[in-house]
Amino acid sequence: MDNVIDLSHLWQVVRRNLGLILAMGVIFAVVGFTVSKFVIHPEYSSSTAVLVNRKQNDNNAGAQFQNQQADVQLISTYKDIITRPVILNQVVDDLTEKHTEKQSDGTKKTVPAKYTKSEVNANNLSDMISISNQQNSQVFSVNVKTEDPDLSKDVANEVAKVFQKKVGNIMSSASDVSIVSKAVANSKPVSPKVPLITLISFFVGLLFGFAWAWVRDLTDRTVKSISFLTDDLGLTNLGVVGYIGKMRSIDEAISRQNNGKTSEQRSDRNRRI
Repeated sequence: MDNVIDLSHLWQVVRRNLGLILAMGVIFAVVGFTVSKFVIHPEYSSSTAVLVNRKQNDNNAGAQFQNQQADVQLISTYKDIITRPVILNQVVDDLTEKHTEKQSDGTKKTVPAKYTKSEVNANNLSDMISISNQQNSQVFSVNVKTEDPDLSKDVANEVAKVFQKKVGNIMSSASDVSIVSKAVANSKPVSPKVPLITLISFFVGLLFGFAWAWVRDLTDRTVKSISFLTDDLGLTNLGVVGYIGKMRSIDEAISRQNNGKTSEQRSDRNRRI
């Protein structure tokens, strides 16, 4: 029975303060939308896929399977190497300094610097990069998330390219590394998620409004019902007195009574005449 009374009281608190609770939800939602839309800087993600696969010189199915499993296990090592300074320092140099690259036809091409050292350095580069892959897959992805979609694309592609060139020199038993797909600039930000933040802010506002209303109700000692007197204060209910309006003063009451009698006497005289 106590649980029913508590739930009933809870519902009464919600009903009495419904406007306040909804207002808090709307206010928090507006604040959450404003902050996520105009204050937090959006971040853009790009990724490139890299395939690890050694050349198969043995037609034996068992040997091929073992080589495939070895490649899968090598990915864990590659994921660790790819975020090390031996790779990242070269990526920084390629993106921030003018350098020459060998083309497929054998010629060399001078590539200008795209970014400054303040935009790209080994310290912030490691924070931009994350590596992911599916279980038992020979493909892993280099994911880069920054506030510039073009920077995310360039860093992802450069990391994959430098890793492909250097991994053979770093590990003598390295498998062939191929770039399956290059990163492209993504104009749609991956964070912050404005609708989700707005929705969460709305529900947080509702909870805050309800908590505020509940505290107000607990601290309000005004008598609102007979149950408060009997249950909370332990008093005995002797009866209920109906509402009585504002009482007049004695002099005013006597004056009104005398005026009423005088009016009745005049009415009687007029009827007699």
